[in-house]
Amino acid sequence: MNSIKIDLETFIKEIDNLRNIDRYQTVPRVLHETVAEHSFFVAAYVLKLHDKYDFNLEKALSIALMHDFSECYITDVIHPVKEKYPKIAEALSEAEYSENEKHLNSEYAKAIDQMNNEEDVPETLIVNLADILSVYSYATDEKQFSNNSYIDVVIKNAENRSLKIKQKLQKYMKKGEVDAEYELLHNKEANDYIARKVDESIIKHAEEMLKKE
Repeated sequence: MNSIKIDLETFIKEIDNLRNIDRYQTVPRVLHETVAEHSFFVAAYVLKLHDKYDFNLEKALSIALMHDFSECYITDVIHPVKEKYPKIAEALSEAEYSENEKHLNSEYAKAIDQMNNEEDVPETLIVNLADILSVYSYATDEKQFSNNSYIDVVIKNAENRSLKIKQKLQKYMKKGEVDAEYELLHNKEANDYIARKVDESIIKHAEEMLKKE
């Protein structure tokens, strides 16, 4: 990745803000996690995911460490809000790109934008997966402390997003590696689909029989 635009003194001052920004700040929480803590875990998970997937580790680690840098300026907005209000998500995406390009560089801005859009680039997909794993880890810890108000939604959302990203990452998996969790979830999804189709067929057949009567 190219050099960061802003000078070292400014960079230290700006990125230090991430230690003061709490994630999930709009919902009840037992545990508190800052954006800085989250970024550390995302980078650590990227390092471990390199055991299983083929990608440029240096590039992925750089993206992982900087993927929420723009929140120094625009704070953290939870994922369900972005899903519920697409216009807000679009405006945030534009703001993030602008801040990243202004303070980091266009390469970081583009890579983080690719990550947010889940584009088929191995490094950004890996960071996306690591990001989701961090969310899932935090949420399951919250669940253990009996926080059921919002966390169930977070866990379900993380599981669905993880499956989607892992499907895209299958072609980047190293030879001989098998993602057992993906296979299990994928098979469960397939079985659920078959079960729904069978139920629909039975109901349709029953309706036809009733019409004949």
